[in-house]
Amino acid sequence: MEMELRVNSAQLTGNQDGSLKVSGYVNKTEQLSEILGVTKRFKEKIARGAFSRAIKKAGRDIDFLSEHKADKILASTRNNSLQLTEDEQGLFMEATITPTTWGKDAYELINSGIFRNMSFGFRTIKDTWKKIESNLYERTIEELELFEVSVVKDPAYSQSTIAARSIELIDEPEIKVEEDFKEQAKERELPLNVREASIKLDIQKTEGSIRSLENMSKLSPESIGFSFVLEREKQKLKGLQLELEDIKKQAEEYRMTKQNEERELQTKAYNESIQGQTIGGPIIEKLENVSNAFAKARKIPFEGDTLKVPYETILPNAGFVPEGDYLSPATSLNLDEVAILKQKKVSASISMSKMLMHDSGADLSQHARNILTRGVAKAIETSILSGKQEVEFKGIATDPNVSSADITRNGSANQLRSVYSKVHSDFIPNSTWYMSRPYYEEVAVARDENGRYIIEHVVIDGKIVPTLFGCPVEVTEALDAGDNLDQVPVVFGSIADGYTIGVKKGFTIKDISGDTTQVLRGSAAMVGDFYGDGAVTNYNALAKGFVNIL
Repeated sequence: MEMELRVNSAQLTGNQDGSLKVSGYVNKTEQLSEILGVTKRFKEKIARGAFSRAIKKAGRDIDFLSEHKADKILASTRNNSLQLTEDEQGLFMEATITPTTWGKDAYELINSGIFRNMSFGFRTIKDTWKKIESNLYERTIEELELFEVSVVKDPAYSQSTIAARSIELIDEPEIKVEEDFKEQAKERELPLNVREASIKLDIQKTEGSIRSLENMSKLSPESIGFSFVLEREKQKLKGLQLELEDIKKQAEEYRMTKQNEERELQTKAYNESIQGQTIGGPIIEKLENVSNAFAKARKIPFEGDTLKVPYETILPNAGFVPEGDYLSPATSLNLDEVAILKQKKVSASISMSKMLMHDSGADLSQHARNILTRGVAKAIETSILSGKQEVEFKGIATDPNVSSADITRNGSANQLRSVYSKVHSDFIPNSTWYMSRPYYEEVAVARDENGRYIIEHVVIDGKIVPTLFGCPVEVTEALDAGDNLDQVPVVFGSIADGYTIGVKKGFTIKDISGDTTQVLRGSAAMVGDFYGDGAVTNYNALAKGFVNIL
């Protein structure tokens, strides 16, 4: 069971005659909330009539609590000391607080204005979603189950943040719009072995969450929030386990089907070669998912043997001028200063025995495509960042014209600030740090003059990302470790603005299982190829750190 919590800023009012009676609005219907959510943001409203139906259909007592504590009941629908009604404005409550010790205390806190918010716990039965703008949705709750109403001192959430007091009661609802269904469909299209591994990981995480919730429940047994979320996590675990069993069953059926197909193929001649067949699908997207540097680089197609790309040497002058006049002197584009790109080939291949494919019971061909994609993407990324040979792209770290700053192996804040300052301010918003892992480990423990770590972690698109001076940090195997002189362990700047890749022929994967060599070996093979070249085309947008002192 999943419980959600919402807070209304409207205050309760007490009777002036001294009796322990309070009243006020718990929630105003048909009014949009502030922006809620963490990874996905949304505004929310309760549809008119939803509370009336929830009260009428209530299958349990609805209690009036102090700060969501189940053992601090102030009133209840059980003995009619709590009256809940929905009018044209929203959910209105009237309560006669039971004169217990905590009841009297709560009433005094309400009268003094310390308890200044109303909250209600509920479970969504039916809701609708619509997209307002990128990563912002509007949610309308049409049917709900009402568990309790509470008077609280502080809101459980404020826009996209959650107060520590009630974090156990808050869970972001699942946003059910067309884009989410498409993502779920994509997940279902993944190979069974990949889906199985993903679900096993989810099971491990959920089991860990259950253990943590059980421990927290022992420490705070009076909180109903933990029990709701704990029950929800247990239900989630049960669902994951059933899904895992279903996938295992599908894998076994798939394995039996493949065995039957293999027997049929063995009766056919292998001379029906399919050499050169290109494997379809969004391969280029997979390539970009593996390599951040490749994804960001500007890409342009070219024909023939070479491609000339003009360097962007200076930014154009601009200013306010009288109508009909031109700004002088005008910026000229010098086409004599060009980067010459030539066709280079990036290739990877993989071979698997027919026996291995037969015995594995899994889709090894898809696994092989993923391996080829990762291999080619990493090779391209290495070439972009540090290519030095004639057969590679022209690397940023090895380009003598890229601005550099002297650093030591354990780069300090001042040294890295020097690298940062080499990039023109116009390109800083799109810039990223690229660091080798050994060098990043040194920087991660470095502190500034105030004793603070210079690496900060922030949430970007729902992921925790290390940043330096406000720009994200990517750890890569493509750069030097930085433990020797003349090495370049760090590159900074906007690859999107400063690096160009000429694409002669996009990345393709070919199945060459039918050629004579593979048939004689009893194996299947795939080859992944990419044809193109790359070079720095804007030296204002990139910089590097050069180890000068160990």
